[in-house]
Amino acid sequence: MERFVRQTILPQLGEEGQRKLWEARVLVVGCGALGTHTAEALLRAGVGHLILVDRDLVEVHNLHRVSLFTPEDVGKPKAEVCAEKLRKIWPDAEIVSYVAHFGPELAEELVPKVDLVMDGLDNLETRYLLNDACVKYEKPWIYTAVLATYGMTMPILPGKGPCLRCLFPNPPAPGTVPTCAQAGILGPVPKALAAIQAATAIAILVGSGEVRPGELLYVDLWQRRFQTVQVQRGRDCPTCVARDFQFLREISRSAVLCGDAVQILPRKGGSLDLVALAERLGKLGKAVVKNGLLFAEIEGVSFTVFPDGRALVKGVSDPNRAQALYDQFISR
Repeated sequence: MERFVRQTILPQLGEEGQRKLWEARVLVVGCGALGTHTAEALLRAGVGHLILVDRDLVEVHNLHRVSLFTPEDVGKPKAEVCAEKLRKIWPDAEIVSYVAHFGPELAEELVPKVDLVMDGLDNLETRYLLNDACVKYEKPWIYTAVLATYGMTMPILPGKGPCLRCLFPNPPAPGTVPTCAQAGILGPVPKALAAIQAATAIAILVGSGEVRPGELLYVDLWQRRFQTVQVQRGRDCPTCVARDFQFLREISRSAVLCGDAVQILPRKGGSLDLVALAERLGKLGKAVVKNGLLFAEIEGVSFTVFPDGRALVKGVSDPNRAQALYDQFISR
């Protein structure tokens, strides 16, 4: 307990609360700025078991807002880099990383095994899926989103208050919600919102009764403005009332990411022979296999292809166009 002595003297925690944190299993979905700051805050607070999931690579534009990443990490999987850095902070903790798309299969596998889920995502589509999984298995999670100079966060406690679909009943059309690549992001914003959601997570894990389900907190750091809104549970919510988990059934192959890229999923499972694919794509443009990934540039469009067939497509903003290019050059 010596490591956490300044925390255990708090009446809100004490040694019993600290033990609960050590025993807790927390899933962090997304290891960008929001996810890494949240994971680090929870680890330093004493959460003993972290599961990290992210599908993306560290890019140069991440460095202005992610304290764990350095220039040497560019091009490496975010989840692996985050796990490596966190293990150095506290070697005694159990930290597991998944370099994977958080789809229905992985959600069904991981969510039932944890006590709490943290939002480090950059798109609503995956958040609806996460909401379905957490409501289905009655696991608390904290919705948090950041953009430009502001962010918002809301604790979701299934059975005790509203869920994400009570807040946003209908998913927006793909590509219609602005990302940080379009609207920008002020560096301190993710860290501020991560601190708030981490504090909320600690309160949930130690069993505090002070967490108010459905209390949406809006923060604009530039204007130094804080506002709270109490979200009501929808009487006809298809998720938390009707318990129709449609996002666990539906699989969209495309998703617009914050880094101005479109992720495309393969039609079938399995692994790709990246070397053979590089030889084929090399006849059409530039293609090289590096650090277990395939990097290609064809007709002004860049592809980062993972061994499981996933690809990040840059140079096009239309998800349908990106999927068509994937099917043309990479599809199997």
